[in-house]
Amino acid sequence: MPKDKLDDFLSSSLKAAEIKVDPPINELEQMIAEKIIINRRQKRQKQRRVIEIAAAVILLLAVSGAVFFPGPAYALKKQLFQTIINIGQSLNISLSSDADQLRLQNRIAQEVAAIQEDVPFGILVPRYIPPGFDLESVKQSPTDEQACIIMSFSAPDANILFVQTGITDKFSSSVNVDAQQAKARKVSIDRYEGNLITFEDGSASLLWITDDHIMCQIFGDINPEQALEMAESI
Repeated sequence: MPKDKLDDFLSSSLKAAEIKVDPPINELEQMIAEKIIINRRQKRQKQRRVIEIAAAVILLLAVSGAVFFPGPAYALKKQLFQTIINIGQSLNISLSSDADQLRLQNRIAQEVAAIQEDVPFGILVPRYIPPGFDLESVKQSPTDEQACIIMSFSAPDANILFVQTGITDKFSSSVNVDAQQAKARKVSIDRYEGNLITFEDGSASLLWITDDHIMCQIFGDINPEQALEMAESI
């Protein structure tokens, strides 16, 4: 039987028998990852086509300008060529940034999966990491009585820590700071209330407690806006 007829026969047979095959989780993850890669590739192709069309139109205008307006044509063409170069550079930076973020998120997911089994709560993962920072480690603190997870991010001469600690339902906390060294204010993080401390050097510390009794804190060489964005991305 030819291969195409065999495929049709098997397909119709499975449909008639209402057979449903559930792939394993790892295969589903692979399928999702492949879909993401395909979508990103299609997006890049569309962006390149837009740039190619824009470049063609700009070049056509430049040539027309040289014919009808020979005086200012050189300056116009120089500006148009620079516009094309700037668009290309912006696209390359965007695609590179997406790739770096995907790689970083994959590393975080692997580190979390390696220790999740020994942690009594679901480890929270931020989807936004300030530019320039990379994952250093995801570790469970061996000294704390309650489960404590420390995510460390580093950049040249800078560090950020995201700490998650399991607490009891009767736990309470207060924040006291020296008004001459730092300023504290209440902020909203999704549906939670947090305490944001901004220090004189521009760095920040952000603390909040989730409904699952997880105390979260982001602090280090991070400004207040980045700390809030990082917290809201969880």
